[in-house]
Amino acid sequence: MGIVRTPTRAVPRWDDVLPPQSWVRIAVLTGLLTLAYGHVLMGMVGKWLHDANWSHGWLVPLFSVFFLVTRRAQLLYCRPRTNWIGGVILVAALTLYFVSAWRLRMGYPQAVSLVVAIFGLTLLMGGWSVVRIAWFPIVFLLLAVPLPQSVYVDLTMPLRKFASQVSAVVMPWFAPGLHAEPQAVVIDYVMPGRGSGQLNVEEACSGMRSIMAFVTLGVAMAYLHERPTWQRIALLASCVPIAVLCNTIRVTITGLMYVYDRQELARGTPHELLGVAMFLVALGMYSALGYALSNFFVEEREG
Repeated sequence: MGIVRTPTRAVPRWDDVLPPQSWVRIAVLTGLLTLAYGHVLMGMVGKWLHDANWSHGWLVPLFSVFFLVTRRAQLLYCRPRTNWIGGVILVAALTLYFVSAWRLRMGYPQAVSLVVAIFGLTLLMGGWSVVRIAWFPIVFLLLAVPLPQSVYVDLTMPLRKFASQVSAVVMPWFAPGLHAEPQAVVIDYVMPGRGSGQLNVEEACSGMRSIMAFVTLGVAMAYLHERPTWQRIALLASCVPIAVLCNTIRVTITGLMYVYDRQELARGTPHELLGVAMFLVALGMYSALGYALSNFFVEEREG
């Protein structure tokens, strides 16, 4: 009996998929886009460098590139086609940019318009076959765009109040005799034999920083792991509660350090290490949930 060889599908090369003139057009349009949004990019990089709340922004473009690399085989089999709807989206993004820059004088819409422009340019040059693969890495870039300061502060206040209220309830479990009363973002406490005082849940302890970083990581992990859509939604929905819970634990531990006169453990390097430890705890919770969804729920297939 002879051996019959099944013909294999040849893997295309980038120069087969895109002729040299297409690469030139992509390079020119990308250069023009970078030139137009140069100050927006510099502003975001400045935020990533000097604002710890957005230090995770460095990871977002790297994740996006990694996502595209993991889908490179699918991209190679795409047949790019010019789609003028992408041109319309690109014009709309540039219009938003100019209006927000010269009329509204708002930075956030300018940064958002950059992501929209990248999406429009991708659709214009590659068509829907490319966008179906590249849409997530592009939309993911929105997580690197710093929110307006006023919006950020408005979001931190409820988180600070929640952390103070929960900590005031939990701390007496570990400090017998402690009486703690939350007042907005301040915890008034009385400890027999140690006096009384106030604990202020500052903006830096609101948990927004850890929420943004953990949501970024959680979205990336949900995208990379092949699983049913409902499981991905469940993982994404768990990101914020897990991050809030771990930050509340951090605030509670910090408060106990002050109650027991161990302030040196509640500031500086020990405090930062506690934040890292809580992030690892959050990652462990997230991974445990992912394991449970993968192993305790079996998808039934028809046929």
